[in-house]
Amino acid sequence: MGPQFRISNGEGLASSLSDEELMKRYQSGDEAAFEEIYSRYGKKIYGFLMRRLGQPDDCAELFQETFLRLHKGRSLYRPEMPFKAWVYTIANNLIRDRLRTRTRLGVSQVSEKDENSIEIPNGFHQMLSFKEALAKLTDDQREAIILSRLQGLRYEEIARVMGRSTEAVNQLIQRAMHHLRECLDES
Repeated sequence: MGPQFRISNGEGLASSLSDEELMKRYQSGDEAAFEEIYSRYGKKIYGFLMRRLGQPDDCAELFQETFLRLHKGRSLYRPEMPFKAWVYTIANNLIRDRLRTRTRLGVSQVSEKDENSIEIPNGFHQMLSFKEALAKLTDDQREAIILSRLQGLRYEEIARVMGRSTEAVNQLIQRAMHHLRECLDES
């Protein structure tokens, strides 16, 4: 089972502050600021992890690790860097480490047990085609598409997360979109 998320009531000063201002407050010891950050980003980060890894147990573990590293590294955060890019970079680095470990150990991303337990309801063939097309992208292309189209990050933020130039991200996304269109046209 995935993490439990608190729904922010939108009241109070914290809801009107930017992410960067909340992080500055958290650096100063304001625990309520962390709660607001968690409320804003919990579901987004978990969704990002699920889209990249697809394994609920791995995602739950990396979700906790993301927020633990945010907590431990709060003194390293600099407000001139957009908070959104910073927290996604933490999660993305954890994903990369996990995928490298899987590759070294020879573990596939979807176990046979998980594959056999997946049921596809009628009417979801187009979604299945999209998932298959997404799986055919390179890791970098898939990462860029997920961050852009599914997580809503701007190219500049994706560039920071991926450690690339904005132009490189633009090219990755263009190639990925071209490949996705080709795959979906074939199906």
